[in-house]
Amino acid sequence: MDDQLVRIIEIARKHGVTTIKESKSAMETAAIWKGRKSAFGATGKIADYICMDGTIPTGRLPEVLTRIDELVKHYGLRVANVFHAGDGNLHPLVLYNINDPVERQKAEDCGLDILRLCVEVGGCLTGEHGVGVEKRDLMPVQFARCDLDQQMRVRAVFDPKWLLNPAKVFPLEGRVAA
Repeated sequence: MDDQLVRIIEIARKHGVTTIKESKSAMETAAIWKGRKSAFGATGKIADYICMDGTIPTGRLPEVLTRIDELVKHYGLRVANVFHAGDGNLHPLVLYNINDPVERQKAEDCGLDILRLCVEVGGCLTGEHGVGVEKRDLMPVQFARCDLDQQMRVRAVFDPKWLLNPAKVFPLEGRVAA
């Protein structure tokens, strides 16, 4: 970790970072995490947002952040990028006005494009929050039909009538019975 930290600081300085804070105690680490965890609440004071959750290979982070910026600009929106840089887990917060149905649709479409981008660069649709209603129709972007069929067959063994979370994880069409 010490070698990686030295490299990170060198890279940061090379790119003009003016403040670098390295934790020297458990208390300082807790304060840094509090700041990270407060990002969502702070962003909510700026605008409504949709929080995405995709994962990418860590080496692709600069490229993906650039492309997210391009996508958001394409939709005429803004983004607050929150992420775990060390494991490639992204949580871009797509900012929009919840009271504007057109803008809400743009935010949803932009979010789906961000998730497609994650898969395109070798990542996946989710890092820690799972696949619910919002991501289920993107599952074919990440998995081949035969892979989805197999996953659904396994699920159907435990829930043959699809009673548990029936509208989540898998696309509604093409479900396979046990």
